[in-house]
Amino acid sequence: MTGIVQPLRYGDIGGSTPMYAIPRAGVSMSGTVGTTSAVIIPAGTYQNSVTVQNTSANTLNLSFNASAVATDFKLAAGASITLPFGPSNALSALGSAAGTTWAAIGA
Repeated sequence: MTGIVQPLRYGDIGGSTPMYAIPRAGVSMSGTVGTTSAVIIPAGTYQNSVTVQNTSANTLNLSFNASAVATDFKLAAGASITLPFGPSNALSALGSAAGTTWAAIGA
């Protein structure tokens, strides 16, 4: 197409899923969660990837589908998890004690 700039589609180079090489500014956030499940990352906040770090001495329980409970994925004190994709659902968390802090960064 003449005069229209098209994004580079890696899927056109042999893959089956198009991936666009359009830069996106990073988004960071942080907060505190207690012993009641709360949404810490709303659905659609990150489109490409996200890293969540437990910045407290408590355990951070994460749920990718529903309200977090104590038997969900556990993130130990100081540990982090990187998702190489942007979660389409909201990410919920539950602390093992009040004042459980976390931080996230992604694009």
